[in-house]
Amino acid sequence: MGKQKTVWPTDREIRLRFILFAVIDAASVQGVSADVLLPAHKLLRESPTEAQLLEALGGILDADEMYGFRLPPGSEAEELMHTLRKPEH
Repeated sequence: MGKQKTVWPTDREIRLRFILFAVIDAASVQGVSADVLLPAHKLLRESPTEAQLLEALGGILDADEMYGFRLPPGSEAEELMHTLRKPEH
């Protein structure tokens, strides 16, 4: 039997996890439905891909209750999300 290699998350994935956690916290205060928040919270307990993290963030930020929500301007979280939203050519 061979050893299974551990796959560690990238720095970007770790940052996205922290951002998702903060957005879940803010969304719960804003009254976003548990139907939206619970799958995202469960995702944090797993080994999500960057795409899954971004999808969960998008789902929460698209909720009506999150209209106008912005990450703190100039913060690392805001800069990372801005970078990820840029279309790649």
